[in-house]
Amino acid sequence: MSSETSTEAGRAGRVDSSFQPWHFYFILAMAGATWAVVASRHTHPLALLVLSAAILAAGGAATAVHHALAGLFGLSARAATPLSNRVRLELERDKALVLRALKELEFDHAMRKVSDADFAEIGGRLRMRAMALIAQLESEDEPPVKAVGEPKAVGEPIETRQAGECGSCHTVNDRDARFCKQCGARLS
Repeated sequence: MSSETSTEAGRAGRVDSSFQPWHFYFILAMAGATWAVVASRHTHPLALLVLSAAILAAGGAATAVHHALAGLFGLSARAATPLSNRVRLELERDKALVLRALKELEFDHAMRKVSDADFAEIGGRLRMRAMALIAQLESEDEPPVKAVGEPKAVGEPIETRQAGECGSCHTVNDRDARFCKQCGARLS
């Protein structure tokens, strides 16, 4: 299992504790199965199990139809929930890592260290991952909070700039850059 796969599984495993549509359909299906068993008292137990399973399957089908219609009409609950700053920062870090890996791959390909077939395959996967991360980040309205710096004296405001921004020319550099790519000044 690669680290990319394990981090995706960790993010996908986030638990949303709010009431979901499938909860409603599950409760409705359980109530329907219970009512069907109570209403048909003098029925063979195997027939009751089949009847209950059919009602639960209908609840699952209703959940699937609801999910499909919500996706069709753009009412997906996932798009409505905003990302926390921590998750947003993780996504931005992952995006920076993927873009850096893509840059290194292009450099290695230009130096003839990577074959054309490998470049196409790995580059395609990295580009798809980068596009997914960018789309996920752009789907949010609120920008992340990235305040850098400390107050110089009591009562003096905190200097706010993006992480990696040069203090001299205000060029935005990579997060782990030590020198500005525009003017060469040392980044703090």
